Amino acid sequence: MSKVRASNVGFCVVDSNADVIADNLVHRIREAAAEMESQVNRLYRGRQAYDLNEGSRQDLEKAIERLNYMAKTLRDVQSEQSQVVYLQAAE
Repeated sequence: MSKVRASNVGFCVVDSNADVIADNLVHRIREAAAEMESQVNRLYRGRQAYDLNEGSRQDLEKAIERLNYMAKTLRDVQSEQSQVVYLQAAE
C-alpha cells in the first residue's frame, strides 16, 4: 500500500514543503500562545471579581470551539503520521 500524496488529493500542500509548513505553524502557535498566556491567566485570576457581558461570553465560547477544532485537527495529523511510518515500513 503506497502513501497517499497530499498533492494527489487536492490539498494546497505539496509533498516537498509539508515540513516547512509544519515548522512554520508550530513556530507561530508557540509565539501566539506565549503572547496570550498572560492575558488568559489574568482573566482566570479575575474570574470571580467581575462578570463578562453576554457578547464577551459568546465570543469566548466561539474562541474555545475554534481552538478545540484546531487542536483536534493537529491531533489527527499527528495520528496519521504514526500510521505513515507503519505503512512505509510495510512496503
